[in-house]
Formats: sequence, structure tokens, C-alpha cells
Amino acid sequence: MTINAITASTHRATTHRATLGLCLAAAVAVLTGCSGGSSTAGGPVVTVTVTPTVTASGRPASPAATTATTKAGAPKSDVVGRKFDLGTIVRVEQDGGVPVIIFDRWTAQGVTDPVLAAKGVPIRVHSDAPYQNLNSKITYRIPVVAGAIFTYNHCVAIDQPAQQRSSTLAEFAKLQGSEKVMLLTLDPRGQVFKAENDPAC
Repeated sequence: MTINAITASTHRATTHRATLGLCLAAAVAVLTGCSGGSSTAGGPVVTVTVTPTVTASGRPASPAATTATTKAGAPKSDVVGRKFDLGTIVRVEQDGGVPVIIFDRWTAQGVTDPVLAAKGVPIRVHSDAPYQNLNSKITYRIPVVAGAIFTYNHCVAIDQPAQQRSSTLAEFAKLQGSEKVMLLTLDPRGQVFKAENDPAC
């Protein structure tokens, strides 16, 4: 074999080894990238988003949730939309710790119910009978707000103003005779926040 032939053979072997080395290096680089090595600048970037698992707790998620729960649990009023109601207390019940009046509605002579519901009637000393109970079979549930004001009126004489003092729901539920007729003032949710009885002589 001549020197030129040996040189050519050696050159081919070197080139073959170099090519094989490059292929092995490329394969290692690819495998390293797959096994968590650093990515190359030109390779694609894959973003993985993980949604956390939400675990329910015993506490409400927000103040709005608390408000919704409170409203859902409040006693229902049968007189929502009225500003006033006139009548007598049949009994008082408790609903979730809230007092609820079972109310027997009365009518006022010369005053239609829509007008009474919107404007009420004047509470004054009188000796006539301006209020009547035309239907004692139908009653209405009316919750009472905490801190509601009850004013007891008492007639001393027809020509004198009524005596007034602060009272309670419990006392109002026990009133007898013509004094048991009362005017309720209602909030937008149909709850009693003020009441005064009739000072009939």
C-alpha cells in the first residue's frame, strides 16, 4: 500500500469518527433536553398551568355570602310594601330568635286600606268607635326589628291629651279593650320598627 493510500484511508477513518462523534453529541443533547436539562434559546417553550383544588370550609367566602345567608334566614313578612298597618295582636311567636306578631287587621272608617297602608291614620284621644274588625279569620305575620319603639297611649279625659310612656312588645300583646287597637309603622322589608296604641276613652 502506498503512502497516499494510507493517508486517504486514515483521513476517511478520522472523518467517519468525527461524524459519529457529532451524531452522538446531538443524541445526548436531545436526551438531556428531554430529561429536564436547560432548554436552548431556539427551542419551543411549554407552559403548564395547574389549577389548585378548592376545599370547602365552614366559613362563608365573603361578606356578601354572609348577607345573603342572613337575608335568606330572616322571618318572612306578609305585609311587605305597606308603610302602616292597623289592628290588634293575636299572639307573638318566635322565628329564629326574632319576634313575629300574628296581626289581626282592622279598618278605619272613611279611610280606604290603600290610603291607610301608605299614610296611616292619626292616633288621637276619642270617644267614638272609628276602628272596626271586619274580618277576624285572616291574620298576617309581621316580624319586629330589634330596638323597635312601642309607645303606650292612655286617655285620661276626652278633653285632655293622651298620657304617653315607653312600652314593650310584651305589654302591647296583653292590652285589652279599645286600647289594644294599634298602629304599626313598617320598614321596607315589612317589619315593625314603631308602634302606638289607640287612646280611646
